[in-house]
Amino acid sequence: MSAQAYLRNCWYVFAWADEIGAAPLGRTIIELPIVVYRGKDGLVGLEDMCPHRFVPLSRGGVADGVLECAYHGLRFDGSGRCVLNPLGDPPEAARVRVYPVAERHDAIWVWTGEPGQADPELIPDFGFLTDPARATVTGYTYAHADYQLAIDNLTDLTHVQFVHRDYQASEAYPRLEHRTWQEGEDVFRAITFPNGRPAPFFAGIMDAEKQIDVTMETRWSVPSLVKLTARVTEPAKPEAYLMGNDSAHLVTPERPGACHYFYAHSRDYGVGDPEVDERVREWQRIGFGEQDKPILEAQQARVRDRDLLKMRPVILPTDAGGIRARRILAKRILEEDRGAAPAASQASVDGGLIDR
Repeated sequence: MSAQAYLRNCWYVFAWADEIGAAPLGRTIIELPIVVYRGKDGLVGLEDMCPHRFVPLSRGGVADGVLECAYHGLRFDGSGRCVLNPLGDPPEAARVRVYPVAERHDAIWVWTGEPGQADPELIPDFGFLTDPARATVTGYTYAHADYQLAIDNLTDLTHVQFVHRDYQASEAYPRLEHRTWQEGEDVFRAITFPNGRPAPFFAGIMDAEKQIDVTMETRWSVPSLVKLTARVTEPAKPEAYLMGNDSAHLVTPERPGACHYFYAHSRDYGVGDPEVDERVREWQRIGFGEQDKPILEAQQARVRDRDLLKMRPVILPTDAGGIRARRILAKRILEEDRGAAPAASQASVDGGLIDR
């Protein structure tokens, strides 16, 4: 691990918006305990540790629009200041760190770096998640695996043929086409399964004997945010669109060797059909919870606390996206650690660098 293991001046997903209602929610992000609640000051993010006896503030509740500690009843407002001590004046030293928070794309985002640099416009575009013309299903899982292993997984989707064979295996895999490119700091990967019959996931949704092309394109954005677009088209006719979906894969490091994984699937078919919703939920439960997660956790057990690239792994052409993402992130972390000026935007910027 480097002296600084994570990028701090960036937005991380803390929760889906519907996870935070009347009660506060506590999670650890890049080894920082954070609590988020809705109160009289709106959406508030604070250090999840009372400065009195260091009990997690997330064990308390919202009282009169501020956060009350469950242990001795000290209350903290959106500025992090203690505004009530049940047995006297609030101590001036009773303050907790405030974290900028934003609600965007039906997710709660937390900025873990310098508060003055926390611009919500830096959050990459996942606007499809709130498109009323689409059907979106969200989920969450916790993995005992480093967040960069999860990003490797998401930026090389050739693994679907094997890890997810009962859902996504394609007879067109031997003819797979793939490419990698870069726009600013955003890394793109596209793989196409040309001229094959639908994978098992499409059973009942389209003719099982129909010949189709399936293209899956990923966009990785700093620090660990992936948009995946899947398109089904007529063979050799990319303009002849049949159906598709977009999905968000938002990975937030908790600590070395563990991460939060927020995922969402947004489709333009079967909108309003609860049976299709349930099929997607089942795929998420099995695909992520029973297939990807065990692979990543087993990989983590072998890698342990070592830098994967320093272990000199065999590199395949399909690893290009993940390698680029790792190098960009490492460069940003190093610059931040050395006190260099942060990048102008966490979202994509102009550019176009083509890889193989």
